[in-house]
Amino acid sequence: MNYTKREMNGEQKGNRFVVETLSGFNIEGLSIGGQETSIIFPQLKLCFDSGRCFQRCVYADTLLLTHTHMDHVGGLGMYIASRNLLSLPPPTILVPQSKAEAISRFIDALKVLDDSNLPHELVPFAPSSDDFYPLKNRNYKIKAFETVHPIASQGYLILSTKQKLKDKYLTLKGNEIKALKMDGVEITDTVDVPEIMFTGDTTMEFLHSSSSQEVIQEGLKAKLVCLECTFVNDDVSPADAKRFGHTHVRDIAENAERFRECDSILLIHFSARYTREEIREGLRNQLAESHAWLYAKITPMLAGYE
Repeated sequence: MNYTKREMNGEQKGNRFVVETLSGFNIEGLSIGGQETSIIFPQLKLCFDSGRCFQRCVYADTLLLTHTHMDHVGGLGMYIASRNLLSLPPPTILVPQSKAEAISRFIDALKVLDDSNLPHELVPFAPSSDDFYPLKNRNYKIKAFETVHPIASQGYLILSTKQKLKDKYLTLKGNEIKALKMDGVEITDTVDVPEIMFTGDTTMEFLHSSSSQEVIQEGLKAKLVCLECTFVNDDVSPADAKRFGHTHVRDIAENAERFRECDSILLIHFSARYTREEIREGLRNQLAESHAWLYAKITPMLAGYE
């Protein structure tokens, strides 16, 4: 059976990678395991991880850091300084709560080196089913969930807040609904719709986190799941991938049923050891025949690979 895979290869314009739209979201970025990861959603002015801070990161008002390995946080100083240089508002930076003090000291050191204030708002943020951070000037909110990596790490869930017609009014005609509104009747409920789930670096063990299950279950119903997939063949075994704190494509296959309800999946963070064709081949070999429905949902981000 032949499959035509959608791929995010990236059209490079300076430091910008222009990639396709998935589930209604434009996505820009670069993610190469061990080198740099930074994924931008320009419609939301939102960026996950700072990588080496290529130019398009600067226009994201909010930065969500999943963990503090240098390939994910190395561009933090440039991100803040570049926004300041362009007279953009100080960015909001959400960080794992347990690393907030260390990141604050890191930025303080950069202030001394750069001889500038590096204005920003640092928000310590911990996984919770109840706590959320409202995305400024947009009807979106952010939640965090636990992930499994050698250092403190977390993923993020982006939810939109929408108004939904109450069930008891679903059968009414338009003029009847209009009449109720004119009479001041509350005809809608406020609902949160899961839009984007971003795991960051993690093993598949995050799916079984006892403290974040509610958020994770919401996230697995998101329109778009951004999932790390560092290893795609048996040069590195699933056991070794887990030991390194990463995901093997076979781990995704084994947990395939968990991804039934999401619309699409963006795979990122492939190892730098691979070529584009090796990544394609690994995904085909592990998913195309045995999990065709899952394979059809997947788009690999191949920008930066030869």
